[in-house]
Amino acid sequence: MYAVKVQINNEPPVVGGAQDLCVLSAILTLTGKLGFNAKPARDDGSVDLSFRLGGLTARGEGQEDEHLVWLEKHELKVGDKLTLEILNSESADPVESGSKAQQRADDERAYYEHCKRAYLEMREKYGDA
Repeated sequence: MYAVKVQINNEPPVVGGAQDLCVLSAILTLTGKLGFNAKPARDDGSVDLSFRLGGLTARGEGQEDEHLVWLEKHELKVGDKLTLEILNSESADPVESGSKAQQRADDERAYYEHCKRAYLEMREKYGDA
């Protein structure tokens, strides 16, 4: 199976992966005033740096899929070193957390009803244009 090994600074590495995954992501996110000319909505001068190693299962019909998380770190700072390695591995570390994935409705009628509700909720804001 494919897996991703992540190491932050000198912390022990974490390997994320599973035999039933269809998505495996390693996401580094920096938010806030990142440059001199930036005008973020929340302009209190703060910058948030975070990292997440996660995935989404694809278990097949009749089985519930999950969003999985192996590593989530919110206390990153300038100078931290992140190392990523793509692996072909037989095993991975245990997940830190998981949550039920919302199933996409393929039913045409359900999709129509969803669109109708969205239209009725937003038509006052945007008019009947």
